[in-house]
Amino acid sequence: MIRATLTRSFAACGAAALLLTSCTSGADSTGGDPAHLRVAYGWYPTCFDYAQSNPYAIFGRQVLDTLLSHNPGTGELEPYLAESWRSLDGGRAYEFTIRDDVTFSNGEKLTPQVVADNFETLWELAEQGVSPTPGAYLRGYDHAEALDGRKVRVEFKEPNAGFLQANTEGQFGIIAPESLAKSPKERCAGGTIGSGPYVLREAVQDERVEFDRRAGYDWAPAVFGGTGASTLDRVTVQIVPEESLRAAGVLAGEYDLAYSMTETGLAQAKNQDGVEAVLAPNRGVVNNFVVNTSDPVLADPAVRQAIQQGIDRGELVDTFYGEGVEPATDVVSRDHPFYTDHSALLGHDPARSRSILDDAGWVKGGDGVRAKDGRKLELALTYASTDIGSAASGWEYVKNGLADIGVALELKQVSEAEQADLRASGDWQLAVYQGASRGDADGIAAFYSTRLTTWDGQAPRPEVDGPLAEQAATVDPQKRRALVDEAVTAIIEQAYGIPLFDSAQVLLVRTSVRDLTFPVNSWEPIFYRVQKS
Repeated sequence: MIRATLTRSFAACGAAALLLTSCTSGADSTGGDPAHLRVAYGWYPTCFDYAQSNPYAIFGRQVLDTLLSHNPGTGELEPYLAESWRSLDGGRAYEFTIRDDVTFSNGEKLTPQVVADNFETLWELAEQGVSPTPGAYLRGYDHAEALDGRKVRVEFKEPNAGFLQANTEGQFGIIAPESLAKSPKERCAGGTIGSGPYVLREAVQDERVEFDRRAGYDWAPAVFGGTGASTLDRVTVQIVPEESLRAAGVLAGEYDLAYSMTETGLAQAKNQDGVEAVLAPNRGVVNNFVVNTSDPVLADPAVRQAIQQGIDRGELVDTFYGEGVEPATDVVSRDHPFYTDHSALLGHDPARSRSILDDAGWVKGGDGVRAKDGRKLELALTYASTDIGSAASGWEYVKNGLADIGVALELKQVSEAEQADLRASGDWQLAVYQGASRGDADGIAAFYSTRLTTWDGQAPRPEVDGPLAEQAATVDPQKRRALVDEAVTAIIEQAYGIPLFDSAQVLLVRTSVRDLTFPVNSWEPIFYRVQKS
């Protein structure tokens, strides 16, 4: 059993009493029905079909099972809906042996043909642009077919080394034929039918999403820590956009746990009994500045390197972020299977930043801003209004630190839609990226390879693009690791991106809640074995 990390405990009511009274009248301070888990969450899902890249994984994962499971303790892949599997033809084909005792919640049976139809449908949606993330996982896809003996075979036109790991991700959750027959729009609105431990019972727009226990469920993977049906009868995800209200509800016993806590919510719980902060570690690309290397200023590696060493990540994290946020020491988080400690290259050294710029001919003017060949060292940093934590004040801190080395940074807050438009246009310089969770090297490639990234405008970087493409087709784990290390070292040394901080998901949880697990990533909690006392 992989238990989330417990980081602190708090002790009984105090400063938050007025807030609790105003927002939780009538709440059951004892924790309510022990078979009913109540979750406070900030966002209503934009789509109930996980395959369509719905960012709110908590909703899709409860109803879906995947072919394989990932054990974060050992790093190994383990059986789930597939009893066994094998790689063939150097990673150009994969065969899975499917369990014969699994049914979907509507009674339809899981068969090799259903699995093959799932892959075919995913690829169709990817080609339509509806499911871009699964499409990336299926790079080079040719076809899937059911074979004799409960087997299904998936073939690719070229080796796809990351495909097995992709089958642990919720976006590869296997859905019933009834759902496969529906349009993407229908799947988004009504959700999909899976074989998972819960069934979607009711969704009330911007208010709540209700799940019921799936009767007869008995095929959970070993990492979930149990057998048979789920321990809970019911899960309610209540939509509570305001963090202070999520925290207050947990303190009052109205909710059993609350997602997305920062120092604001944790401060409410300080010195309170019966609650604790739980860290759900991330396993993906860390929060960073995306760098447009086609920009005339940022094309100069000296500018990128000076910025990289001109940011005090430790002080940024300590001052503006709270529990669960740590300075980046690699392009991926510490729990990522391809993590390497590059902290020596990501240290704060403003003297070296100045020296790098001096040697490259960037001369500081009377206004403190450097210039070269008549071009001032002025850059725009865009960030979306929903970026993590105290974004505006944190980026002001970065701006002031870079001004000290002669870089003028203009901050531009934009909407998510505007950020997406900028990303597609290539008309940007620096942008904040909140990272992405995928525990495979292909997750690094999807962001840092200029052949795959969605951030248009970046100049090709052969010393990165080449090894990242080669690793994707290399099934030998040692050779693959060496290729990834080669690419990542070049990324950091040339500052093709500016890693900033690694953020775990922080939850405020009542101590009566036990066995909350995160086998895949922090946004996909598994409620299957959760118990309340």
